[in-house]
Amino acid sequence: MFYVVAILIAGLWAAFLLPSFFDHRSRAPRTTTRDFARTRKLLQQVASAQPDSEAYVRHHAQMKRQRILIGLVATAFLTLVVATWTGSAAWLWLTVALDVVFAAYVTLLLHTKQQKSVPRATVVPIESVQSVTDPAALTAVPEYEETLTVRVIAG
Repeated sequence: MFYVVAILIAGLWAAFLLPSFFDHRSRAPRTTTRDFARTRKLLQQVASAQPDSEAYVRHHAQMKRQRILIGLVATAFLTLVVATWTGSAAWLWLTVALDVVFAAYVTLLLHTKQQKSVPRATVVPIESVQSVTDPAALTAVPEYEETLTVRVIAG
């Protein structure tokens, strides 16, 4: 147990002392030039990103879906580890429930992807029965309520 504590303390000291030891290399002219070029490239990307564009919105929606999937997988794995470690049936049921949620989310993503790939039918309105050029048709009150119909042409 003493050796584990000693290794942990040595690791903490190394985590604090080693970066300051190697810090003098980060101030070299070549490094600062690379940092400037990297920062300029990042600023160009930020300036060119338009939040109203469809590609921007699609990219951020994809990133959000990816984070949700990673979170569900990580949570399910952690609950499985806890259920195995403790031997608890409640944690096991929580793992199963998270697996069901994960499967439902993947199914929902696949269903929406499939719906987007199906071409939509073009809707073409049918011309009105009455002619607009007929002055009597403009002043006459129809006895029935006119309904608009559409013709669907599968494409």
